[in-house]
Amino acid sequence: MKKVFSVLLLLCFITGVNAQKNPNGVIYDKHPAIDVVEKFMQAFVKGDAATMTSLTTEDFKAFNAMNTNWDYKGQDLATCIRNAQNYANNYTNFSITKTPGSYPDALEYKKDGLWVYTFNMFFAINKKSGFKIQSPYDCSFIFNAEGTKIKRMNFTMNTAMLVKNAESEQTLTNGILYKNHPNIVKVRKLVANLSLGNVEGIFADFAPNARINDINYAYGVSSSVEENKKEITAMLQDIEIEGIDEVGYPDMLDIEGPTSVVDSWWSMRLRNKKTNKKFKITLVLSHTFNEQGQIQQENNYYSAAQMAASYTETKK
Repeated sequence: MKKVFSVLLLLCFITGVNAQKNPNGVIYDKHPAIDVVEKFMQAFVKGDAATMTSLTTEDFKAFNAMNTNWDYKGQDLATCIRNAQNYANNYTNFSITKTPGSYPDALEYKKDGLWVYTFNMFFAINKKSGFKIQSPYDCSFIFNAEGTKIKRMNFTMNTAMLVKNAESEQTLTNGILYKNHPNIVKVRKLVANLSLGNVEGIFADFAPNARINDINYAYGVSSSVEENKKEITAMLQDIEIEGIDEVGYPDMLDIEGPTSVVDSWWSMRLRNKKTNKKFKITLVLSHTFNEQGQIQQENNYYSAAQMAASYTETKK
C-alpha cells in the first residue's frame, strides 16, 4: 500500500509540474520587427525626424523606466525627435551600440502582441561642458496590431547621470570654502602630533572605521587606523621628524551634503637616524569628515621613491 501511495504522489507531482507550463508565444532572433527597430535607432542617432515618424504610430510614446516621478507622462514623438536632434547636434561621438554579447529578440505574444527587446549602451560627450554620458540603454518596443510600426518604446537609462549632465552646463555652487574652520583645526592637530611622534594623538579625531588611502598603494587598497598606527610606529624607529611646515594654508570645502573635505599641503623635514642624512618630503593630505565631525577617510600623497631611498640607507 505504501508503494502504491508513493507512485500516486509522484504522478501528482509530475502532473503539477506539467500544469505550470503554458506557452505564451514565440521568440525570434531574426524578425522584420527587429529590422524596424534597428532603423529607428539609427534614425534616432542621426536625428532623422522623417524616418522616425515613418516608423512610429501617431500615438507613439516613449517612457524611461528609471523615472520615479509618479506624474511622468512619457515623451510623445515630437519630444523624442527633439531629444534625438539635440544629441545629434550638440554632442560628440553620440552612439547607441549593442552591449557586447547581446542581440535583439522579437517576441510574438499570444495575448500582448509583438514586442522587440534590445540591449544597448548609450554614449555621448556634451560639446559645451565635456561631460560624458555613458549608460546602459536597454529598450523594449511594442508594435501596433499589424506589427508594422512602433507604438511604444520603454527604455532604461541612468536618470541621475542625465541630471548631472544638465547641471554640467550651469554655474552651480557646491558648498562653502573655508580658510579656517574647526575641522581645519583637527587636521593641524593631527599633523602636530605626527611631528611630535605622538601616534595615538594623530588619530584622536578619526572615526573607528576610518580608512587611509595612500597614493602609492594599488588602486582600491586602503588601510585601517590600527594598521596605519603600526606603519607610522615602524617608520619613526628609523626616521626622525624634525618638523612639518604648513605650505600656504588648508582649505575646507563644506560640501552640500553630509560630508566636508579639508585639503592641506605640508613640507616634512626628516632625518635618517643611522646616517644622520637630512631630507625633505612634500606631503599633501585630503581628509573627509562625516556629519559627527570625525575623519572618515584620509588620502595622502607623497613620493614613495624618495621615502624608500631614505629607508635603504637606514637598513645598510
